[in-house]
Amino acid sequence: MAVGTAVRVVVTASGGNGAVGTFVPGQMDPSILTDASGLLQGVVSFLLVLAAGWLVLVRSPGRVDEAVDTLYDEPVRAVLYGAMSYAVVLLLGLYGVNQVVRIGIGGGRLVQAGIIGIGIAILVLSGFGFLVLGTLLTDIQRERRPQYGLLVGATLSAVSWILLPLPWSAVVWFGLAAFGIGGSARVWLHTDRTVETERQR
Repeated sequence: MAVGTAVRVVVTASGGNGAVGTFVPGQMDPSILTDASGLLQGVVSFLLVLAAGWLVLVRSPGRVDEAVDTLYDEPVRAVLYGAMSYAVVLLLGLYGVNQVVRIGIGGGRLVQAGIIGIGIAILVLSGFGFLVLGTLLTDIQRERRPQYGLLVGATLSAVSWILLPLPWSAVVWFGLAAFGIGGSARVWLHTDRTVETERQR
């Protein structure tokens, strides 16, 4: 399977001797993040979600209202559809990395760029999810305000890291983000799309 091969490539690369030569992703020990205090993890999460959500809000403000409306339509399965969105991004990203390795172009640097790209895509997707979730909460309380919703969502993203230990903090974090994504993901998966309709969006 292409995904399995891509995963093996990433693992091999991190070990130093493999198909991609001397590439070591980020040259960073994961324990730097996992051993950090919950408060520090919460602050980092707040800032990253705030930045990613702001990017979405600036570039596609109309999508936020659409996403909130679709959540109202069918909230029960939102987490499931959101999780499917993460799976699609991850599978496509790993498939792309695998193809780069098979073709043999770019070496370790291109593989590194691909892995970073997957991380950025997941971050932006999560930022969108928390933005939608926060906006939904403002809508329930008084009136829909995506700007305030972004602050609410970023705060919620931080709370899980501050209050819960790993791995539960990560589970809750992705669960909340997946809920926010879920409405849009459901519509996207069940809507007939053409190049022209995508351009109109």
